Amino acid sequence: MEEHDNSKGIEPAKPDTPRPEPSALEPDTSEPSAPEAASTDATPSTPVALPVAPVTPPPVAVAEKPRRRGASLVVAVVLLAVTAGGAAGLGAYYFAPSLVGDLPEREITVTSTTDEAVVAAAAKALPSVVNIDMTSDATSTDLPDEHPSVPMTGSGSGVVYKLTGDGGSYIVTNDHVAGEATRLVVTDAEGDKHEGELVGTDPESDIAVVKVDVELPVVTLGSSEDVQVGQMAIAIGSPFGLQHSVTSGVVSAIHRSLPDSITDGTTYPLVDVIQTDASINPGNSGGALIDRTGRLIGIPTAIFSDTGGADGVGFAVPVSTVTRVADQLIETGTAEHAFLGIVGQTVSEALAEELDLPVEEGALVVEITPNTGAAKAGLKADDIITQLDDEKIRSMDDLILAVKRRAVGDEVTVKFYRDGKVTELSMTLGVKPTNL
Repeated sequence: MEEHDNSKGIEPAKPDTPRPEPSALEPDTSEPSAPEAASTDATPSTPVALPVAPVTPPPVAVAEKPRRRGASLVVAVVLLAVTAGGAAGLGAYYFAPSLVGDLPEREITVTSTTDEAVVAAAAKALPSVVNIDMTSDATSTDLPDEHPSVPMTGSGSGVVYKLTGDGGSYIVTNDHVAGEATRLVVTDAEGDKHEGELVGTDPESDIAVVKVDVELPVVTLGSSEDVQVGQMAIAIGSPFGLQHSVTSGVVSAIHRSLPDSITDGTTYPLVDVIQTDASINPGNSGGALIDRTGRLIGIPTAIFSDTGGADGVGFAVPVSTVTRVADQLIETGTAEHAFLGIVGQTVSEALAEELDLPVEEGALVVEITPNTGAAKAGLKADDIITQLDDEKIRSMDDLILAVKRRAVGDEVTVKFYRDGKVTELSMTLGVKPTNL
């Protein structure tokens, strides 16, 4: 991903039940009383499990280490795939038992002619939402030493994105649902099951694409630019295995940046996400967040929760990111992300006072990554970036978001302070290396 503020990184979580889910979230806190540590660009690590670090960190921009389940966990960022052990009944859903049991599959019926906005929107989008069951080679670490390995199984959701042109369909979902799967089974809205093939995955945006060899109804895409705070938001997915469940609420905020997740504490892929109070739970991952017209505006990916269930603070990857990444995955199997090439930290009032800086907000360059746009343009350590094109930069989070919104190869103008004077440089955004 683009430039990275590692001042708020955390260690990987060590939960009771392992989950084969890579994730990546981004913090937006800063130190009011002491300078923040330097930050680095990073690539998501191997998948690890829930729960994750508390999202109410101390004033210092270093989140406290997550505690094991059963300890006093205040609030956590929770990825939403439901995962269980898959042999001899040894595993259980992590946050709740399955509510489905052995209930038979049944065809979904929704009235399409109605004055009810939620009903009308659901009628349009429900046929495009699928359930995804996955099996992974990952095994539980809580088994006795002499016990044979136990494959992990999980349940998430997906949305039919486009047709393949040869009788199949491409389905978008979360990387933490499908990225580590050895087998994927897709259940469509009519209850029919199909073998799924992983086309590509991008842990940095938490987006993956799965292919099935049958044509399914394609969702209607909305526009991220049209999303407004307070508008209706409707979530469709499979919470706790309850397939094709519909909940509704509003868009609570846009352009959110999430705290570090359960990876290596150095990744910030989830920026510019939608916040909603539409109830979403484990199993909603990869499903649909739609507007009142039934158009897709996001893919649910995480929640803030002190219980592991819905507390009315959920997050979805916006449709603009979904389409950009999904198209790349379909075309090449991988996704590229714009990259400026700096290591930096947020300028706070305390940091400005300690270092006698000319401004009290911005992104302080700590280090330049060699052979990047920043290096070629002449940015240097101790420069303080305050603007990228016409966007004000008040923190490293702002810089991360500004770069994330742009494409590889874009020309940008950076305004910054050097030796107390305002300077401008133009540079080209490159491709984020995969080995950072």
